[in-house]
Amino acid sequence: GCSKGGTQTSGGNVAEVQEYRTVYSGEITTLNYLVTSTTNEFALAANLVDTLIDYDKYGVPQPCLATEWEVSEDGLVWTFKLREDVKWVTHEGEEYAEVTAQDFVDAMKYILNPSNGSGTANIAYSVLKNAEEYYNGEITDFDQVGVKAVDKYTLQYTLKEPTPYFLSMLTYVCFFPVNGQFLEEVGDKFGTDNVNFLYN
Repeated sequence: GCSKGGTQTSGGNVAEVQEYRTVYSGEITTLNYLVTSTTNEFALAANLVDTLIDYDKYGVPQPCLATEWEVSEDGLVWTFKLREDVKWVTHEGEEYAEVTAQDFVDAMKYILNPSNGSGTANIAYSVLKNAEEYYNGEITDFDQVGVKAVDKYTLQYTLKEPTPYFLSMLTYVCFFPVNGQFLEEVGDKFGTDNVNFLYN
């Protein structure tokens, strides 16, 4: 967070102000992190939406929305336990819903629907079991894709083949969560502005 404010002078005393400014190399065209593939928009989304893991200053994965995770012996099944009581909030700061495992499933379903034009679908389907087949319409049952909510706070990904760097992929926008109900409510308006967007 950062504090914003103007400089006030009274009796010659100048109050110090801290501001954070950044320069982007291009215009932000969308807040819809489920479709974008530009670095600017990644960076913006990363400041608005938390993901399963985060990195410390040394680039080591740390728990974020996931408190812990484990990998099956064959390296194919990754299971994440989610923090409880994390909220989605509206642009006005009102609680909308709780963040649950289903949000990651709903996001992936959106990304793997070619008509949504996600620029990162290929990243997801390069590793997830049956994701490319679903994307290409070879299978139509999304339950066969390697992502599922085992329960409210347990998320599971099943991979095509062992992928040691899978954890580092979880900060890509295609592995961000989204609230499915909100996505349905706003439809094509999702991410077009700060109002048609949820923050967590």
